[in-house]
Amino acid sequence: MDPVETVRTRLLRELAGTGTGAGAAPEAAEALAGSLAPDATWPDVDYAHRADGSDFPPLDHLPRTLALALSPSPEHRAAALNALEAWYRADPRSGNWWYNEIGVPCLVGDILLALADRLGSRQRARWGRWLADRAGPVEMTGQNLVWAQGIVLRRGLLLGDGELTASAVRRMSAVLRTTDGEGIQEDFSFHQHGPQLYSGGYGASLTADLSLWIHAVHGTPWAFGAREVGLFTDFLLDGQQWAVHGDGFDFTAMGREITRAEAHRAGGALRTVIRRLSAAGAPRLEELAAFDARLAAVRAGGSPAGAAGPVGCRAYPRSDYLVHRRPAWSVSVRMSSTRTVPTESLNGENLRGRHLGDGVAAIRVGGGSEDGYRAVLPLWDWARLPGVTAEQCPDPAALSPRPDGERGASPDTGVWSDGRHGIAVMRLAGTDRFTDGWKAWFCFDDLFVALGTGITAPSAGHRVLTTVDQRLAEGPPVVASHPDGPRWVHHGRTGYVPLSGHGSLCSRVEHRTGSWADVTATGSPERLSAWVFHIGFDHGPRPDGAAYACLVLPGADRASTAERARTPGVTVLSNTPGRQSVRCDRSGVTLTAHRGADGPVLAPG
Repeated sequence: MDPVETVRTRLLRELAGTGTGAGAAPEAAEALAGSLAPDATWPDVDYAHRADGSDFPPLDHLPRTLALALSPSPEHRAAALNALEAWYRADPRSGNWWYNEIGVPCLVGDILLALADRLGSRQRARWGRWLADRAGPVEMTGQNLVWAQGIVLRRGLLLGDGELTASAVRRMSAVLRTTDGEGIQEDFSFHQHGPQLYSGGYGASLTADLSLWIHAVHGTPWAFGAREVGLFTDFLLDGQQWAVHGDGFDFTAMGREITRAEAHRAGGALRTVIRRLSAAGAPRLEELAAFDARLAAVRAGGSPAGAAGPVGCRAYPRSDYLVHRRPAWSVSVRMSSTRTVPTESLNGENLRGRHLGDGVAAIRVGGGSEDGYRAVLPLWDWARLPGVTAEQCPDPAALSPRPDGERGASPDTGVWSDGRHGIAVMRLAGTDRFTDGWKAWFCFDDLFVALGTGITAPSAGHRVLTTVDQRLAEGPPVVASHPDGPRWVHHGRTGYVPLSGHGSLCSRVEHRTGSWADVTATGSPERLSAWVFHIGFDHGPRPDGAAYACLVLPGADRASTAERARTPGVTVLSNTPGRQSVRCDRSGVTLTAHRGADGPVLAPG
């Protein structure tokens, strides 16, 4: 078969199976064709909309057109061609450059390839020029480059231009090497929009798109090289897989896409990526199959043990990110420094995510699709993100992310792992109203310890809280009382034991309401409600040298939590600004973060 036709056939098969409107059922396609107006537009589509946010209503025209183009019915395909010409005449433009330069041309390119057998040479040439004219003046990087070159590749296939197709693959291949700019980092985390962790979000789009093209062109003259496919596989297994919990990505690795409700279900898309890579002869096939089996188990409602995923501890120093995974639970710590960007808010998204890079420590027990956080994101108290120490300002405007591109406040942030144990440390100095403060997490086999010390914010007029966790409530917490405060707290499947400052540990379950519209401009205004559990340390207003220490026991029941309160099994050797250190009495392993001349030094012992 001609290689152009081989690639086109593979691409159309993938489109027909993605559920993007492609491969619509016959009755659905018939309804789409029947609802077209005489001018081949749809009456319910707002073609005049020109907003510059994340929503572009005229775009609804193109997935419908693609569904008709992929139909086996000649009548439906004829209607698709008419609808495509209607788009050409109307030429809707968005105030958001992404739709004009990427989103729209990608969809139009797919429609053109689906209808290629109905296009004459003059039509192909005209549409080829149209696709070329949509390219913007700015050089793309990371996933934006992959999107842009995907349009070039579609144009090459449409025109039967092998050199154009080859050039697009070469340009995409440039993304399949590690970089200190935007793209895949040497530790297999992913950056977009500066040094900002985006393994979910843009990173998820990268895996979806590159796997499509790796699969479509394999075995042709334009195939990606073995080195590039190998690195892509490493990125998927050693980077993204570690950030996937249950059916979706760690919310701290999604950037502003945390406030897109549909973005939190990534399992199906990842299984498609794995299938494509396996078909293209990627390495590490057994590991890919295990990843696929885990995602399948989650979708089928499998047991936590069947969906546990990788076990160990991985540090991602390029992104100030640590992931500690055990067979039945995990904790991830997301921080920022003068080397990294905490988060961003663009196009009306992520309106309350100010603290997403301020030491979020997300605890997940089991491998099910619900991780305890996804269900409460729209009604969270965003000043109390898990792990974060923050002033509790009542004004929601105080939760707006810092200016886009602004990096963290302190260089004294770092992560370390030996593959089994891990340390994360972050200095608060310069973050909002904090003049100083040190936070650290020490991860062992069956527990982790969260420490804080020297927390000082003399101008913080509202009380300052360190949140240990905030999640969907699983009934009321069980609190073991003591005259000086709780001796231990158990909630759901996790135990919490204060190792100091019992009187400042507080926990509660409260009924909260909210909507996706509260956190993103295009979100649904439907009011949602749920019971939410919170536990943390109250440092009061204007703290001066405040400290905390908490033993966290994911997967523990009440009895084992009570036993740990009597015999913690860990010893806090030091919790001072100069040195934070914890020993696990059972294993004898000591983990230490001390302050050297060039910043924190993280190591065992």
